[in-house]
Amino acid sequence: MTLGAAEQFDVVIIGAGPAGLMAAVWMAQTGVKTLVIEEKLGRTLTGHADGLGSRAFEILNSFGLGESIWMESNRTIDVCLWSSSRGGLQRNSVSPNNNPGWSRFQEATLCQGRIESYLLNFVKRHENVTIEWATVPTSLEISKDKTETPGFYPIGLRTKSSSMQADEQPERTVQAKYLIGCDGAHSWVRKQLGLALEGDRTPDEHWGVIDCIPITNFPDIRKRCIIKSDGGNLMIIPREKKLVRFYIQISPTVAESFKANYCPSALMTVLKNILRPYTFDTSSTEWSTIYTVGQKLCNTFSVRDRIFLAGDAVHTHSPKAGQGMNLSSVLKGIATPEVLCTYQAERFPVAKRLVAFDRRMCSSVCSTTEEEDPNSSSDRFFDLKSTLSEENTCASGLGVVYGPGLLVTPSDNQNSVPCVDGTNLCCPHSKPYLARNIVVGGRLPSQSVLCQSDSHPWHLQDRLVSTGQWHLIIFGGNITDFTQMTRVKRLTDSLSHPQSLVNRIVLTDGSPVGSVATYMVHSAPREEVEFMDLPPILRPFDDVTGYDYSRVFADNKVSEEGCGCAYQNYGIAPEGCMVLVRPDQHVAFIGALEDTHALFKFIAKSFVVR
Repeated sequence: MTLGAAEQFDVVIIGAGPAGLMAAVWMAQTGVKTLVIEEKLGRTLTGHADGLGSRAFEILNSFGLGESIWMESNRTIDVCLWSSSRGGLQRNSVSPNNNPGWSRFQEATLCQGRIESYLLNFVKRHENVTIEWATVPTSLEISKDKTETPGFYPIGLRTKSSSMQADEQPERTVQAKYLIGCDGAHSWVRKQLGLALEGDRTPDEHWGVIDCIPITNFPDIRKRCIIKSDGGNLMIIPREKKLVRFYIQISPTVAESFKANYCPSALMTVLKNILRPYTFDTSSTEWSTIYTVGQKLCNTFSVRDRIFLAGDAVHTHSPKAGQGMNLSSVLKGIATPEVLCTYQAERFPVAKRLVAFDRRMCSSVCSTTEEEDPNSSSDRFFDLKSTLSEENTCASGLGVVYGPGLLVTPSDNQNSVPCVDGTNLCCPHSKPYLARNIVVGGRLPSQSVLCQSDSHPWHLQDRLVSTGQWHLIIFGGNITDFTQMTRVKRLTDSLSHPQSLVNRIVLTDGSPVGSVATYMVHSAPREEVEFMDLPPILRPFDDVTGYDYSRVFADNKVSEEGCGCAYQNYGIAPEGCMVLVRPDQHVAFIGALEDTHALFKFIAKSFVVR
């Protein structure tokens, strides 16, 4: 392919669904010149995905979007299990649809189009990202050499309009340093790379989906329900604005009828039969479709650390278990290109577990009452309850733990465990016994703390905004104790020194990407600590905006705010510790207050330093 005079971008994203727009949000936030192309004429308007897990809300909130989406969405607080009984239906159980203590958010539902709207509005506020609708790629080429040369654009892409009026429109040529394929289960990018989704597909297991406003006397219509009746299996998911989504197991005959005639009434007939003796009708159907269950996974997530696949382009599963990088640092010359290999190493095991979980979820939901022993005294929903519990923890992203590698240190008890990215570097080690309930490689759970300067309560996680910046949290203990404060000052003096590796990270264009911000959470009585007596690194000063009052917090109790339990819930040792948190809120390192050598060694592995 002759590239000619081509427009150049740091990153090209193919696909403007949730995965592509989320990638665009990261690029927008970190100032990376990006082009997004999408075959559709505009964002999704109805249907498609509608579920958001706890971890999704945490990430969205780190961009300032979580609270708005949370308030507009419908929270699925209860889950009810129903089954056939003497010709009718009986409620077997009602239980919480979340596992308490894992996150301050919980599963909720909102139309995919509304979620995309929030992401698009965020992107539009940043001039560095361009979105081109009604555009398709026609050819892709990656240079066979110079892929490791800084400033080189090894990816060549041709695009054209997908509108019917564009038959005579010439193709456009684009060059990019990196490309992200977020173009769905039938990914064009994946096919161009010669990759395939591998896994299971059940050709006779079909499900219909209807979004509608129900008119019914079924008592749990505003709860999440899983129903196993003589008429079939059904999942009910309440949504915003009185909408409800129904997942309906259907026969191949009904599936063929729907495909041939687009006949939502065929799905409605099955739905009514499952819910008998309760009545059901609808005043408005917003969207309907059918799908065939399949769990598939691509074994390759990236090619030459230049082209990356994400979302449905690398794994597909049933909607019943749907889930909604460090590229910026490399592009800005802050991190070494080697860190990009962690994408495959970290995310492939997560996707593999998700696909396996979906198989268990489908098996649990799809089993019929005839398959169960009616004379058994055991809980007929035992396997399903276990799967639902997993859905709200590990499978939701809350329990994801990345193994040791360039961006996660091994723990003291992992000396013999090789890093997940295959490196054999002499790794600095974490000391997890200093923070027993913080998992190295896992996300940092949120705890409520008090701002030292004004007693304002904050969720600590909310202070770790997604700007590409790393966060070093010093748990200083009782800093009114002279010995403990001396230890804290030695640490902050070392961090503040001009020759400290924290200060030698090569930063560009005034962006926070790749920098390390320092915070402290202490356990001393807040009123006995003077803000201006604290080390300067914890109260940075700017000639225009003055002091930064948002870096120091106290783990003190106040009424009705849930504060005062951070040290206890994190399992912080009395001597304190420091915790290094990545831009994605996953923990990279836990060390003693004296472990600056290990901290700097970790930084030296992955960052470009002067």
